[in-house]
Amino acid sequence: MPDARLRGIQTVFLDRDGTINVKQPEGEYVTSPAELVLLPGAARAVARLNAAGVRTILVTNQSWLSRTAGGATRYAAVHERLIQLLAAEGAKLDAAYHCPHARDTCDCRKPRPGMLRRAAEEHQIELDKSVIIGDSASDLMAGRAVGASTILIRPGPGRGTDGGGTDGGGTDGGTGEAAAAHADTVANDLDSAVRLILQAGTPVS
Repeated sequence: MPDARLRGIQTVFLDRDGTINVKQPEGEYVTSPAELVLLPGAARAVARLNAAGVRTILVTNQSWLSRTAGGATRYAAVHERLIQLLAAEGAKLDAAYHCPHARDTCDCRKPRPGMLRRAAEEHQIELDKSVIIGDSASDLMAGRAVGASTILIRPGPGRGTDGGGTDGGGTDGGTGEAAAAHADTVANDLDSAVRLILQAGTPVS
């Protein structure tokens, strides 16, 4: 049966590492285009959201940028690779936001909701008609803070393990039971999560 909490979703916020692409081992980060590898079915899932007229926005913590000289240029190259890999399968992001700050130094690092609020302001998003999909508690807590629905991606190959975070190698927030406590719904992967959203029914564009 379709989940009523996902009915009428207009915007999907997506975590990156462990949700769209393979997450690096604990303490490591995707810092070069060659390290960015999409998870199976992820691009297809984004393409289905595009086809359904659902706005799709990336929100990712990348605290390594606060510690790495020239990191902004390297992050831009990684993001461009992501765009290319998605486009190769007919998918695109409508917008993308990242937090480059160290923990406890800003209001945008998930679990704080700054990136979502900025996106809402810049793209006229109704946050109560949005959902965030991610693989850790921090992702879901950011969504909860703005009244969005939440879908947890279960840990699995390339998606981290219990205790992993949303930082592509950090430890901010947990997965497993800790994250499930903040989830409206749990899915095996991004493809499954998108199926749940579309089965629930989306607005007519």
